[in-house]
Amino acid sequence: MKLTASELATIVSGALIGDKDILLTGVNGLIEAKVNEISFLGNLKYLSEALKTEAGVILVATDTDVSKFQGKNIIKVANPQYAYGLVLSIIEKERLGSIEKNIHVSASISKKAKVGKDAYIGQNVVIEAGSEIDDNARIFPNVYIGKDVKIGKDCLIYSNVVIRENTIIGDRVVIQPGAVIGGDGFGFVMTGDKIQKISQIGSVEIGNDVEIGANTTIDKAAVDATKIGNGTKIDNLVQIAHNVHIGENCMIVAQTGIAGSTHLGNNVTVGGQTGVAGHLKIGNNVMIAGQAGISGNIGDGERVGGNPMSPLNDSIKIRVLTRKLPEMYQDLKEIKKALKDK
Repeated sequence: MKLTASELATIVSGALIGDKDILLTGVNGLIEAKVNEISFLGNLKYLSEALKTEAGVILVATDTDVSKFQGKNIIKVANPQYAYGLVLSIIEKERLGSIEKNIHVSASISKKAKVGKDAYIGQNVVIEAGSEIDDNARIFPNVYIGKDVKIGKDCLIYSNVVIRENTIIGDRVVIQPGAVIGGDGFGFVMTGDKIQKISQIGSVEIGNDVEIGANTTIDKAAVDATKIGNGTKIDNLVQIAHNVHIGENCMIVAQTGIAGSTHLGNNVTVGGQTGVAGHLKIGNNVMIAGQAGISGNIGDGERVGGNPMSPLNDSIKIRVLTRKLPEMYQDLKEIKKALKDK
């Protein structure tokens, strides 16, 4: 990346104060940044670090008082973190653009599979019969793609991902290393003194612009499909069980588990380490706090937390009161003693 401060200001739609011609070639944190690097001040508690930084340009909020930033180059923007993200996207795009668009000789691609133009297929990738990889997809080394899989345009599938048969993946999907898409759902039934497996013959359908974190697992359906909606982002180490439906633009944070046949609406946020029981209906625009235990349906727009779940404000009060239990217990003992002495 090579940008002048003036060019950077145009990209981030900001107002530049300082040297418009300084050349910028990278990004870094406030403490680590050097004169040719960009940094940002997203929270005023880091103001002292911003005043000491050697960064060539600092991105700050529009309403920031910059009178203390003497001798520093400042770009005022509506959202410094978002502006910083735009710069990171430029660097990432350059990285991806440097990958050669070819098929490595060690890749094993069925003659009955199709690979689109300008695709990158890395070392030891396996693509089974009937699968289709669309244009400009990048499949990194050691990925397994089973039979009759469809992968859309501009997808990034990182190393050691497994995508099993009949999975459908939209455009611009990113799957981080080690994820498993389309593994068998956890379907079993007790028959006398034995546990009998119920075959899982469904599929997984993933929309456009979805990101799936490292070592996350999305099970295929018993029948029909497990579905992930457009724009949804799933963190690392998340378990999505069979026949789950997740709507559009949801955020599912790390170590969450969602049991079978539960349906989430659009714009749902699920905090980390949350457990969601099966066969539930969770509405649109719901917010679930981390470490919650979700055992019942949730209506549109509700904010919940705790285990068992309760309205978020009540959950916060319960956690606060829990810390005071030893003190409250001691008070109760003294009250009981006082009453007994009477």
